[in-house]
Amino acid sequence: MNNRGSDIFTNLIGNAFVTLFLVGLNVLVFLFGIIIGEEVIYNKGAMVTYKVLMDGEFYRIFTAIFIHAGIEHLVNNMLMLISVGAIVEQYTGHGFYIIMYLISGIAGNLLSMAYEIRHNLNWVSVGASGAIMGVVGFLVIWLVVNRRMFKKNKNLIIRLGLLGLFIVQACFFQAGANTQAHLGGLLTGVVLGIINIVLFKNRKNMEGIA
Repeated sequence: MNNRGSDIFTNLIGNAFVTLFLVGLNVLVFLFGIIIGEEVIYNKGAMVTYKVLMDGEFYRIFTAIFIHAGIEHLVNNMLMLISVGAIVEQYTGHGFYIIMYLISGIAGNLLSMAYEIRHNLNWVSVGASGAIMGVVGFLVIWLVVNRRMFKKNKNLIIRLGLLGLFIVQACFFQAGANTQAHLGGLLTGVVLGIINIVLFKNRKNMEGIA
């Protein structure tokens, strides 16, 4: 990475207050689970459809976003969050970004719940992937709208391609991945991206991408 690229990355991370807060919160919840026992965290906060519907524990739709099933699950999600989140947060601003993140995570869990009900399944779901996929969905819309600027930048295309492969593998092909939650988050980010970028004509350059 050259000095300019390093400076841009440092600036992005330094100003990504919400992203850094979310990473810290997810790590703290994971460490707390180790201290008190993962079963306690799962029993109290994981996304379990029958507990939401039968016991009225609707908070699980929210709390499950911050719980992870092991260190690999946590690390993969936090790497994605830092890689994509810092860039998008700089573009959207902190307020829109945190709202998009939370709505995407909740929408992902709701779609997962609807799928479970329709197919008579009973999953235990955790993870920030649905929320992160909302951020990815927003980025996808920006890339589509600004696609012309990438035609002559082969290095950027390669970097985005590698990032895309990592995201697809981690979110859709990893063992135990909740594809429905990821899809719900992605679609939510796409809709919010269309609203923010297309309808409200937010056509700024996205620092760190262009």
